[in-house]
Amino acid sequence: MRVPTQPFILLGSVEAATELLDRKSGIYSDRIEPIMMQLMRMTYNVASMPYAPKWRAHRRMFDQQFRLSEVHNFKAIQLKQARRFLSWVLSSPACTQMHTRRFVTAIIFLITYGRKITDMDDEHVVLVEAVARGTSAAVLPGAFFVEFMPWLKFLPKWIPGQAFRKHADHYAPLINEMRDRPFADVQAALDAGNAPTSWARTLIERARATDGGSSEGLKSLDLEKNVTAFAYAAAADTTASTIQSFLLAMALFPDAQRRAQVELDEVVGPTRLPDFDDIEQLSFIRAIMMETLRWIPVTPIGIPHAVTADDEYKGQYIPKGSMIIPNVWTMMRNADDYPDPDAFQPGRFLDKDGNINTAVQDPTTIAFGFGRRICPGRHFAINSLLIFMASTLHVFDVTPGLDADGKPVELTDEVLGEVVAMPRHVPCGFSPRFPGAERLVREAAGESDDL
Repeated sequence: MRVPTQPFILLGSVEAATELLDRKSGIYSDRIEPIMMQLMRMTYNVASMPYAPKWRAHRRMFDQQFRLSEVHNFKAIQLKQARRFLSWVLSSPACTQMHTRRFVTAIIFLITYGRKITDMDDEHVVLVEAVARGTSAAVLPGAFFVEFMPWLKFLPKWIPGQAFRKHADHYAPLINEMRDRPFADVQAALDAGNAPTSWARTLIERARATDGGSSEGLKSLDLEKNVTAFAYAAAADTTASTIQSFLLAMALFPDAQRRAQVELDEVVGPTRLPDFDDIEQLSFIRAIMMETLRWIPVTPIGIPHAVTADDEYKGQYIPKGSMIIPNVWTMMRNADDYPDPDAFQPGRFLDKDGNINTAVQDPTTIAFGFGRRICPGRHFAINSLLIFMASTLHVFDVTPGLDADGKPVELTDEVLGEVVAMPRHVPCGFSPRFPGAERLVREAAGESDDL
């Protein structure tokens, strides 16, 4: 596709995305940073940074915390928050959508800043939620003409009709505050000698020990503010979206739910809740996670790459500077890889022995991006999803639930959102499915209060 000043190339197959974004990642790993992100001063967003030394420094620091060999350090927090979620929906199932976001928020805030989130009215959470809405609307392709006519950003502010300017001016101070405020709280607590364990605290202590009060030390802390702020911004919407899609699928496709519960009964039994030691034996739960990522992809059009040199693919000329968009929705709906793609069928990922079938295209290799820009938090996200899904299905039958008038909620698979897709409807029916299930939930919630 061609628009003024910018060629776009849409990749509609895994083959093309793999060939270009993975195997030629040396020239396909750049980003064209949206003008709106610059105007909003969201230049610390690692996902949209150009492929340059600044991005490498940020990515390296993020990888050190969330690479595969490190994410086991967070399992205790993920497990306890999953069990707290069970108590939340048991007490107030009508607020399920909010509880899913609270689950994700509580984990990432505790890890990143050592801050316990008791409810979604927490001032830091309200701030980040507002920023997430603003940035999501700003980066939607075609939302603001300034992306295609960058000279518009030089117009005097008094000229009317600059919706992009109004949007940027509103969110810029919020974006700065989201980055600086929680980090400053950790610094103040550390100075006072009462900072809880957190990633931010570790980074501050490391910077102080290495650089002291030098200018390099201040520069390092600037980098650390960036990566800690990005950690929450990257996780909040995406993981919550997948969780909500999972709950929707369980209510719309009860056969898949029942099959998962049979597996949980065999592996876990009615006397305890699942933990991470069970996950390897829960193949169908893993298949449900994979099918959820495929059925409603979190980022249907992925995050665009940019090519830094002229290239050619199957006779198609690809000019330098082209924006390369992986069409994730189309890849996940490829009937050759996933027959009957609109149906929710976790069994498609299992072989005849009930194990994960490696011959079927793994949707996690699509959902989390490609090449050198693949999501650095994917292992952390998968762990959160697996323990959440196993815990919820073990103790509850998930149903549509009742509305305010006592009528069954009508569910559809309709999707909302800009860059991040969210299901319009989230079920709110959670019935304890065996004697003692409610007791297990309440006991586990009491234990998690010690977190």
